[in-house]
Amino acid sequence: MSREHLVDAARTRAAQYRGCTGEQALTYACEDVVDDEMPTRTLDFAEAARVVDDVCDDEDLDPPRLERGRARRAVASADLESYALCVHRPRVSMLTIMHELAHLSTHADSHGVLFRDELVRLVRAHIGVEHAAVLHGLFAGCRLEVSPWGASGRRPDLHR
Repeated sequence: MSREHLVDAARTRAAQYRGCTGEQALTYACEDVVDDEMPTRTLDFAEAARVVDDVCDDEDLDPPRLERGRARRAVASADLESYALCVHRPRVSMLTIMHELAHLSTHADSHGVLFRDELVRLVRAHIGVEHAAVLHGLFAGCRLEVSPWGASGRRPDLHR
């Protein structure tokens, strides 16, 4: 599918996210399109725990507490206050794990440029450059602010 078709698919999909800001809905929709077109590995809870530990070790992040949850709408969530990642379904995609880790890594509840930059960087480092490139291209194509592609190759100092 061409980039224009993927961008159109993301814009259409964003309408499904009622109760979200436009930015949040488009961010989720771009991720959905990437996982639809290029499915990432799905993990059970034990596999997710190992992936979280491995990514945190690689990224020099404190590993969050991993919990099982039962939210009706969310597949997973990050709780910044308690520094926890909660998985609400029996299986979760690698992309979803990277999404929640991006929240914890940036200490951001929102889905703004800092979050998106970190998500693209984590996807590039732990899923693959192709997935990250498509995600970055969708963010840009949907007019969501994102740093230049080259910036996704290294971790910015988030604590300045």
